[in-house]
Amino acid sequence: MKLAAIKEKAIKLSRQSLFKEASWVFIAKLFNIFVQAAYFIIVARVLGPEKYGSFISITALASIAFPFVALGTEHVLIQKVAIKPRLFSIYWGNGLLVLLINGVLLSIICLLISSIFFAQKISLITITLILIADLICLGLIDYSIKALMSVYLVQKSSQLAVFTACFKLLAALSLATFFKNPSIEIWAILYSGSYIIISILALSAVNRLMAFPRPRFSYLIATIKQGFFFSIGTSAVNINANLDKTMLATIAGVQATGIYASAYRFIDVGNIPIISIFGASYTRFFKYGEFGLQSTLKFARKLLPLLVGYSIISIIGYHIFAPLIPYILGAEYQNAIATLLWLSPLPAIFAFRLLAADSLTGAGFQRSRSIIQIVSAILNISLNIWLIPIFSWKGAAWATLTSDTLQMIFLWITVLLLSRKEALGSKST
Repeated sequence: MKLAAIKEKAIKLSRQSLFKEASWVFIAKLFNIFVQAAYFIIVARVLGPEKYGSFISITALASIAFPFVALGTEHVLIQKVAIKPRLFSIYWGNGLLVLLINGVLLSIICLLISSIFFAQKISLITITLILIADLICLGLIDYSIKALMSVYLVQKSSQLAVFTACFKLLAALSLATFFKNPSIEIWAILYSGSYIIISILALSAVNRLMAFPRPRFSYLIATIKQGFFFSIGTSAVNINANLDKTMLATIAGVQATGIYASAYRFIDVGNIPIISIFGASYTRFFKYGEFGLQSTLKFARKLLPLLVGYSIISIIGYHIFAPLIPYILGAEYQNAIATLLWLSPLPAIFAFRLLAADSLTGAGFQRSRSIIQIVSAILNISLNIWLIPIFSWKGAAWATLTSDTLQMIFLWITVLLLSRKEALGSKST
């Protein structure tokens, strides 16, 4: 292909809205990779494996409850407002109402049951502050980001995500600069403080750019019913990703949790490019889904080459990077090398799992997606109960790899079966 033809094709691609939105998300996520990496390194080094393990065990518990804070109304907001923007203030208001009520209730419930999960004494004030940050404040931030995405303000939503990461880094820098040998309580204050500030800014930004919330109770019940399967599906995903850390803290101790969580944090960083791709394309799956599952699959095929290439690069990259962990985090994280190598296939599994899952959601099969995710979470819990007491973090790694792989397989089986059924139905008519 001649240079002029290549240039013309690149210009044409750059004009497409999906490419522009994906570019904004990718730039924001790329920036966040470095910011979050710095944040993670600072907190892990300053707190040490034991205190860091305590912190992660609380955030893991909160992440399991987090999808039920908004009860899936954030996804309903995107689905409805992407088609009818005039309904923004109604769904924005109803979602905030659900989020604030549920956020308070879930924070109280998690606080009451925290003694079951945390054998080592962690103060109630520490748990409370982290729960407020990770349930109520993070819920408001996430809902604000989704609200901006629903009206295609991807640039603004990306900027909000960057501000959130920067405030967390500022809290981590304050921890390292102003406190010598800080306690977990001090970190909880700084951590929750950063989230409170950014949640207030997020709400103000959405209200200023779009509209103030105007809840309409006649829409509320239908919104909650529609969002229910989104919330249980997301919760199942979070259980797969985080329950192992909470169970490690209970069964194997917070030091093993700190080692495992530090390696898993690098997996989270590796997932960021995948999340940026699907974040930019999420509303497109709904638009293609108006014409059925075969239409969403055609769109999914466009993303396939990029996902295959990144999956190969990520696995190779982790094997090159893993030996550097002790130099970055400290000698006490030596065992995190083996942990990261065990977990290295997870971004590849995540990419192909999400491709099938979003194809189902866009075509209106969220219920099928959620059922598979729930079964996978149950399997993950069972495997963790069985394997962690025997193999510690290795058992947690095996449980996660097994449940995620099987979830990916069954999602694709469901996609193929429903697509075939849809094709046969269209031929008969």
